[in-house]
Amino acid sequence: MNEDILKTHLKESVSGKCYLLCGDEEYTKDHYVRQFIKRVEALPIPEFNLLTFCGKAFTPHAVASAMEDLPYMSDYKLIFISEVELSKLSEGVVTELIEVLEGMPDYANVLILARSNELSQKILNKKEKAPVSTLIAYLEKNGLVVSFETQTGLKLKKWVKRHFDAANTPISDGALEHMIALCGEDMYTLHGEARKLVAYCNGREVKKADIEAVCCVNENYRIFDLTKALTARNTKQVHNIYNNLIKSGSSPYMIINMLSSCITDMTVVKAGIESGKSIQDIAKILKTFDWAVRNYAPFVRKVDFGYLEYAATKCNECALALKSYRTDPATAVEFFLLKLSAYEKDKA
Repeated sequence: MNEDILKTHLKESVSGKCYLLCGDEEYTKDHYVRQFIKRVEALPIPEFNLLTFCGKAFTPHAVASAMEDLPYMSDYKLIFISEVELSKLSEGVVTELIEVLEGMPDYANVLILARSNELSQKILNKKEKAPVSTLIAYLEKNGLVVSFETQTGLKLKKWVKRHFDAANTPISDGALEHMIALCGEDMYTLHGEARKLVAYCNGREVKKADIEAVCCVNENYRIFDLTKALTARNTKQVHNIYNNLIKSGSSPYMIINMLSSCITDMTVVKAGIESGKSIQDIAKILKTFDWAVRNYAPFVRKVDFGYLEYAATKCNECALALKSYRTDPATAVEFFLLKLSAYEKDKA
């Protein structure tokens, strides 16, 4: 696994390599960037041995010049490239950069950091070709490409748990799952919320009530609550949840899209339960947590496929209609949701 190779290279202080850190998980990428920079910071006069090229400052010529200069009072230097839209690099720039990297000296490393919006996942997965594909192929053979995917499931739970263990703050599996459901799966967010809970609980065990008192609720969780209220035909609750989402700055377009996704997941969960599949098997199909499926299970049993099909169709219709609405989108979506929560009356 490339991440294991990366860890070994950092531990053994390997030089003369070019590394590309990419993928969707920003927290882990930044963690490894800090590890590379720590090696330079341990050197005498580190500011002369860390050369950074951000955005327009990056050119293959600038990288070549940085390579040619010997390290200052050291035997190592790091050339760090970031804020470059790699997906849009021209063929000429890519060819020139590869020629520069072929002359990589033993005393240097080149580190390229690609944010998720700077290098297309389709290009990384070789489903789409671009000039940068040649650079990726070169680095896969001669350097190291490490793609960090969003952490989910048991891996994410273990990662969050380590933060509480390091602070000697107990937290049960149930509370941990509730925290992830409430806060979302972004590692930067979870890291910050874990620190808040550690400070708030001050050494005692973290309870669900603490999480609800301290943590910020993410949009996915509120959409989940909105879906539950809709399937329960609770018009008042639908109205309250939707208004809170709008007041907190959520886009009506985003709400409809996420609601549509939520309803699709519900349909998969219901079909899985009725066909005798286990919670674990359904979670694998949806690529989500077991407990996320368990959260769906109680209320999907109470709703029929007819309603789910109706809701999915109407969500798609609303999403398309929003593009042509001349009225306020927030009002239009609220009207749609209230109609959806009154499905039985419409059906009659």
